[in-house]
Amino acid sequence: MDRVLALVGLVLSLLLLGRFGPAAWRAWRIYAGVRNRRLADAGPLEIPAPQPVRERLDDLEAHGFSRIGERYLNLPGSGLRYEWVVGEASGETYAVVVPVAGLSAIVACYSSFEDSTWVQTNFPRGAVVDRHAFKASFVATSLTATLAAHRAQVARLRSSHGAPRQIRTMADTLRMDADFRTHHGGLTLRPLTFKLVSPAIAAGLLALICAALLVGR
Repeated sequence: MDRVLALVGLVLSLLLLGRFGPAAWRAWRIYAGVRNRRLADAGPLEIPAPQPVRERLDDLEAHGFSRIGERYLNLPGSGLRYEWVVGEASGETYAVVVPVAGLSAIVACYSSFEDSTWVQTNFPRGAVVDRHAFKASFVATSLTATLAAHRAQVARLRSSHGAPRQIRTMADTLRMDADFRTHHGGLTLRPLTFKLVSPAIAAGLLALICAALLVGR
């Protein structure tokens, strides 16, 4: 009877591993390479934005942001992913809009300081990280509230870190993204990566235990 249970457990765990394994492996590859991966300019011609992204860009324009350009990233197992980048007139904050299945589109606002301290504020969802040199949060209510929260956080850091670095061109955003990835890459991905990888790890451990029970009998 024990052998039958071990065999059933092995078959079940292998089925679960086949289901969760590919997504877990893809998530791990993305997370593991985030610090060394680099975005690239998708210009010079403007890339038409999907409707959900276009709506967010229109909202940002109404708040004083203007187009900087588009950039792309080649993610393992996912292909090319595009981002639409806009900046505010002061140059202290730029926003990235990305399409997300089931979420319409996500807006991520960024500001950074000369010592590589960063502020990231997402709308309508994202990760929360509170470190000395990295403050990430999200606001679910509105873009207006998101921008207000982001600017308030930047204002709190200004007294100790000076004025934020100016971001006005695509070259500026690419240089700053490299700085962000070098110092803080992967911090906002950890919760999602753990969520995706955990079922595959559990299935793998169950398979090993069941296989050991079968071999030991």
